[in-house]
Amino acid sequence: MSKHDRRYADVVDRRKFLAVTGASGVAALAGCSGDGDGSDGSDGSDGSGDGSDGSGDGGDGGDGGVIDKTHASALQANPNDRTVNPHHTQNASEPATQLVFDRYAAYSFESEEFIMSALENWEFDGTTVTLKFRDDLTWSDGSQVTTEDIDVQFKIRKMTGDAIWGFVESTEVVDDLTYQLNLTGETNPVMVKHQLANMWVDTPAAVFEQFLDQDASEVQTWYWEDSDEEVLTSAGWKYVDRNQQEWNFERNPEFRKADNINFSNYKFDAYQEASVPQQDFTAGSRFDSNWSMFAPPETVEGFQDHVVEVRSIPAKWGYGMVFNHDDPVFGDRAVRQAIAYVVNREELVSNAGPRTKFPASVPCGIAPKNIDQWLGDTKSNFNDYGVGESDTESATQVLEDAGYSKSGDTWQTPDGEAISAEYLTPAGWSDFTTMTNTIVDRLSDFGFDLTVASQPTSDWQGSLIDSNFKIGTFYWLPGQARSAFPYYPLRHQLVNDAISGGHNYPAEEEQTIPSMDGDGETTLVPLDKVDEIGTVPTNEEAMPIVQEAAWHNNVDLPMLSLVSKFEQSWVTNDEWTLAEEGDVDRSIKWPPFWLPREGKMEAQE
Repeated sequence: MSKHDRRYADVVDRRKFLAVTGASGVAALAGCSGDGDGSDGSDGSDGSGDGSDGSGDGGDGGDGGVIDKTHASALQANPNDRTVNPHHTQNASEPATQLVFDRYAAYSFESEEFIMSALENWEFDGTTVTLKFRDDLTWSDGSQVTTEDIDVQFKIRKMTGDAIWGFVESTEVVDDLTYQLNLTGETNPVMVKHQLANMWVDTPAAVFEQFLDQDASEVQTWYWEDSDEEVLTSAGWKYVDRNQQEWNFERNPEFRKADNINFSNYKFDAYQEASVPQQDFTAGSRFDSNWSMFAPPETVEGFQDHVVEVRSIPAKWGYGMVFNHDDPVFGDRAVRQAIAYVVNREELVSNAGPRTKFPASVPCGIAPKNIDQWLGDTKSNFNDYGVGESDTESATQVLEDAGYSKSGDTWQTPDGEAISAEYLTPAGWSDFTTMTNTIVDRLSDFGFDLTVASQPTSDWQGSLIDSNFKIGTFYWLPGQARSAFPYYPLRHQLVNDAISGGHNYPAEEEQTIPSMDGDGETTLVPLDKVDEIGTVPTNEEAMPIVQEAAWHNNVDLPMLSLVSKFEQSWVTNDEWTLAEEGDVDRSIKWPPFWLPREGKMEAQE
């Protein structure tokens, strides 16, 4: 077992994902980037169908006119601890994935359309989805990508409990370029498109078929770069090497759009402290881009003129609160509701950056800009818990009704134990740190004995996976455009594959909650209700089901929906050209990785 595997192998093996979430958990998002919510208020559908065909390829991929130049993109991680193995539970690298693999389809937040990439088209016919892949897809060794690779990818995703298997019953290889998904029943096409658009050509059969007869934990803890297997990529860059400071790639001449890329090398330049790229953008020249970095207005004002902020991308991601539901205190609905009353969500936004952030108007598991669309007239029935206030009076009432009492300035359980905990938070995430400190201050003032426990990102995620926490922060929206469709964030909060279900929420148990209309009670199985959202073919038919699932979320608070945001992605234009504002490619995640392959971020002589 490698040095990377020792810490997490037992955790992943013990939980085995499938035992925790079944075969339809939400795909984990690696890394500490965000995907906050957008302002468009749409459901993320493409409106007209499949969007453009993604043509305009670069031709034969020759090296003529390629400038010997390296683009340095900032990465807040030790590259030796990250991997391009997309199935690694803990340390699969989102930026590296997006740099080196061709995605099935992209979603432009500017045009609100899906743009075909590795896919030539997708066809939806009742309970069948036919995927037609391009005939010019190749791996970096020159071999053609075929549906044999796609088949291995889907099989491994089934082993690891990927979300797509929540509505796919079986798959078929039709021919070398055609792959068929047989759905479990009628399914909303928008939901399927969002999941497919969050997939990459990243699992060469020649490398990954070895894992098909092994336990899922083997592929989930495997570091590709440390193995004897050649790292095969499918997009504009191929792997060279990595160390603690740099992750190096070179231009991939086999990529179908290689002629669009006019520079020779790309690297991730590692840093640890969040202030490093901010300082560099203010007075240095080390970084050419940073895919995702929060910076407050006063900091941005001091950046050099050649530093360009791309803020047109809604993140569909953000700061939330996670509870260990096995804990006798924070697993108590009354305590979670009291916390929701005490936390002032507008104060969090004000302290962490109102220029890029906004609160959830109602904590109900739905992305903030989509709440009105999906709740409609029922929104008035929901408890907003005081979006712009700290309602300590209501918090006190709900705790006292549940048998809690105050001794001096500290709340105690019915057994006389002080409510005490460390609040777990990731180190180096400056906006998260600000919101965490605000929450701990308010809850401490209210009478909870809380302290901040700041951990490096990997340790923080490891603690959550291992259920070694009582309360802390974690992203409450799973990210990407898919988060606009309620199925994904609601399911994420229930099963939370990103932490291997470490919050121990009883999503498959029958629960009783007050009825939405205030008349009596209603009983449901939360996960069944959320899964039901995907079984109807239109948004109109899904709406009442979404409202029931959101009502449960609002009452029981499996996680606490707090804040979402716009992305802040950064590129420089002193030595690199950059697509103009309004360009559809500029609003695709992420600009430093997507734009070069489209010839819209080129090296200047």
